[in-house]
Amino acid sequence: MADFHLNRIPTFTLLQDQSLNEMEQRLLQVSTRIPIGVIIPALYSDLCSPAMGRIIQELRQMEFVKRVYIGLDRADEDEFRKAKEIIAPLEDKGILLWSDNPQLQAVLQTIENVLPIGPRGKGRVVWTVLGYVLAKAEVSVLAFHDADIITYDRDFLVRLLYPVVRLRYQFAKGFYARYADRLYGRVVRLFYFPFVRSLREILGHLDFLEYMADFRYPLSGEFATFATIAQEIRFPSDWGIEVGILSEIYDLVTVPRICQVELTGRYDHKHQKVGAEAHLGLMRMVSDIARTFFTHIASQGLVLSSEFSQTLKLTYLSHARNSVRVYEGFADMHGLQKYDLHEELTAVEAFAQALNLAFEDFRQHPFGSPLIPRWQRIEVALEGITQKLMEVLEDPL
Repeated sequence: MADFHLNRIPTFTLLQDQSLNEMEQRLLQVSTRIPIGVIIPALYSDLCSPAMGRIIQELRQMEFVKRVYIGLDRADEDEFRKAKEIIAPLEDKGILLWSDNPQLQAVLQTIENVLPIGPRGKGRVVWTVLGYVLAKAEVSVLAFHDADIITYDRDFLVRLLYPVVRLRYQFAKGFYARYADRLYGRVVRLFYFPFVRSLREILGHLDFLEYMADFRYPLSGEFATFATIAQEIRFPSDWGIEVGILSEIYDLVTVPRICQVELTGRYDHKHQKVGAEAHLGLMRMVSDIARTFFTHIASQGLVLSSEFSQTLKLTYLSHARNSVRVYEGFADMHGLQKYDLHEELTAVEAFAQALNLAFEDFRQHPFGSPLIPRWQRIEVALEGITQKLMEVLEDPL
């Protein structure tokens, strides 16, 4: 979206006729002093997809990227060997880190015996890869993105990295529009935005809520930061990882040194179903996101009562239903023929139910959302553990 509107969070939108060749050359020059790494969590099915094939080919040609760290999760030994062949085009640039490596599991159990690291999931994969990266100490800036991006190209990564590497922002969050023949991004459109608006109306001015409301696509999986900041982040182990990271950054970095950057004119990746069960699909994601918000708000001294929960649900439903009307018009205006009004309203009602579940879960777990301890603390508690982690990841068989 080519506009010049300034959010509270410094915002860099995309000008459609912009050439990024000059930006890439500047990145290349700076990367000799500030080496760059990319972290990609992936399932074996992700690595086998055409999307990841394209990502690998694009990264192979990016001279400004020194290392690509791919965290392979939930894969057996045979899949690990095949995965090594898949990433072979990256040559020395590509590092495959196998989460199901038995030696690694033993190291993680050693940590678990001292400090809980939560259940397996995307957050733990990213955290494990980060531990390896910090132990190697070969890059200064890290970009994080998913493995299922269908619309990936080199400009995508150039724009994500440029504000950190060249403009020296301390954290850059990616945003974009998600659509094809219909509107995607249901959780951010139909839950996150009306949910945060409802919280602001009920609780009044809270700096944290103003900050969280200012991101244009807060649930994107793409961000870039310095390794020194990444080592301070406590990664959520559940599906609230994107919101949890933004919450952590809020505590670590002053807002003027945080920015958001539009990465592409249209973004597409694999899509999930809403689902009917609380622990599956988008329902699980919504519940974990809400619980992450409740935890952070309560940590600021606010009491969240049962009455608050009921008011929040009703206020959310009002705002979300109004949003559906706007998106219906948006789809009509842009000729998106597969917009389904009933499906959108059904999603809103399901998300309202997930809010109930999130609040009950919040009340039953007084310490809030599970956060994996930062690597700095783990190294203090278990001296030499990151060195051991690095060794077993480099020699898994």
